[in-house]
Amino acid sequence: MSKLYVVTGSAVVSLAICVVAGFAHASRVVIAETKIPYGLALALLLCVVGVLWLNRFFGTRLAGLVFLVIWVITTLQFAVESPDGDMVLAGTWYSLTYVVAGAILVSATCVLPPLRVRDASTRQIPHA
Repeated sequence: MSKLYVVTGSAVVSLAICVVAGFAHASRVVIAETKIPYGLALALLLCVVGVLWLNRFFGTRLAGLVFLVIWVITTLQFAVESPDGDMVLAGTWYSLTYVVAGAILVSATCVLPPLRVRDASTRQIPHA
């Protein structure tokens, strides 16, 4: 698998995941007049699972590194106010938590070695 294929494929998937996570982090549900920010956990979980899946699918940590770069670019873009005055990452505690925890989790996850599929006949993990 060529590096260009890995970079472009993981960039497209990473962009989709990061956009969804960026908007989903602010989702909340009200139960008994208490706001529960379930979107924050959902967005962080989506990013971590996305990095792990990309690393396994492509069999290299390069895909995770591409995810990290796309996540940083997307997060910075969401933190900038649009000409209409809209901002995805507003100055709230859950946006700040998304940025800080996301940076830690995504960077820690992208350096993990990719999981490899075992060979069915020998039950061994093939060496790269």
